[in-house]
Amino acid sequence: MVSFTKSILTSLALSCMATALIPIELDGKRFIKPALSYKNPGEVFFVQGLDYQPGGSSGYSDDDTSDVLSNADACLRDAYVLQQLNVNTIRIYTINPAVNHDACMSIFNAAGIYVILDVNSPLSGQSLNRYDPGSSYNWWYLNRIFNIIDAFKDYPNVIGFFSGNEIINDKKSAGLCPKYIRAVTRDMKEYIQNNADRQIPVGYSAADVLEYRYASWEYLQCNIDGDSDDMSKSDFYGLNSYEWCSGSSDWTSSGYDKVNSTFVDTTIPIFFSEYGCNKESPRTFDEVTDGVFTGLKNTLSGGLIYEYSKEANNYGIVEIDESSGSLTLSQEYENLQKQYSETDITDLSETSVEEVKISTCNKTLIEDTNSDFDADFDLPDQPGGLENLIKYGANNTNIGKIIKLNSTETTYSIYDKDDNEITDKSIKVDDDNLINEQSDKPSSSTKTTSSATTSSTASSSITSSASSSSSRNGAVAPLLNKAAIDSVLLSFGIAIAALI
Repeated sequence: MVSFTKSILTSLALSCMATALIPIELDGKRFIKPALSYKNPGEVFFVQGLDYQPGGSSGYSDDDTSDVLSNADACLRDAYVLQQLNVNTIRIYTINPAVNHDACMSIFNAAGIYVILDVNSPLSGQSLNRYDPGSSYNWWYLNRIFNIIDAFKDYPNVIGFFSGNEIINDKKSAGLCPKYIRAVTRDMKEYIQNNADRQIPVGYSAADVLEYRYASWEYLQCNIDGDSDDMSKSDFYGLNSYEWCSGSSDWTSSGYDKVNSTFVDTTIPIFFSEYGCNKESPRTFDEVTDGVFTGLKNTLSGGLIYEYSKEANNYGIVEIDESSGSLTLSQEYENLQKQYSETDITDLSETSVEEVKISTCNKTLIEDTNSDFDADFDLPDQPGGLENLIKYGANNTNIGKIIKLNSTETTYSIYDKDDNEITDKSIKVDDDNLINEQSDKPSSSTKTTSSATTSSTASSSITSSASSSSSRNGAVAPLLNKAAIDSVLLSFGIAIAALI
């Protein structure tokens, strides 16, 4: 595909052929968008986006046959609106691993929009219990997570997964949960290494509780015993921050100066996984150009404004009519559009990224900053049967893939803030979005997509490619020998026994 001429690529775009972005990689504390040619350096990628969960968390049910990424027409509507906003990334909090997401993920991909996914849900048993993490860290919980990974691992516009969101937020959770967060991260990364064709990064989204800010980040970003292959460390770190309020905050009063000094020595990418205080309305989002993409640019990698659609908490910048599906833009949408149009997030070469040193875990250092924080690096053992689940896969038959688009324009009505209907609602497909791998790339080598200082995953990627290819397109991967069958049956027996 990469050898096609520009005219052919253009004709493919017009005919809505299946397209794909090149996956984002990591280099030290930066996200990298690879160049079209492997021989050329990539560009530093800054997250400029929105948190996206139309309907809110209350709109999700495990029994439904739909979720936020199952309605292609709604995704076309939202992709158009996001494109006009200059968004390159969205975060999605809750999805159903059994639902087909091909159309929506392909729409966002064609629109040049990457996705970061949470693997938990607000339903019972589908997240770590912050006050009893040991009971919730079990085979069933992790099996659901692995099914989510299976459903999304083949979409090239997936930047990564959040293993948890705001699990540590008070004294009790700080004393109980840290080692379980690292354990879930370890299990996810091992599963990805064994069952996906690329090492998709796994990170954590933290509550911005000042007394635990440094301890949480340092605990999750460090390498146990200085091991460069530590699978339990986070590959990236999100911070949910609402300190800068439009019209009443500045660099110092918002605490952005403290954010900068706290994370200046980070070894992994950090970004605001939520930001945008709504104390004043309408929000002007001056923190975007006066803070995140200026003063914090050398430390953070951008951020995600909270949030896309107006829900009960009144943060949304668009309003969606539940009955008709029509969408109306707000004054806040226009304000954010102006701010995002003025950010400078391009032309920073991968060659400018500084090499980072491994941060070796130091329990004493972390606990000295907060004695309530349990910096225990003796992680919980994996639940019974999980080793075989990681080795042979969760066998989710719903393996996603990029597909050709049937349309580039939504049938839903879109109105501006003055209630004027917008007539041209087609997403624009850039030629570069048609390319899903670099040209001139040696078949036996790959750049790391894990955090800096981790070793090459080329050999594991080749192995996992062979083992996972048969499970593509909805087919269940066969278990090839008696030992494998016995191991899976053992896992199943352990799981059943847990119910008795």
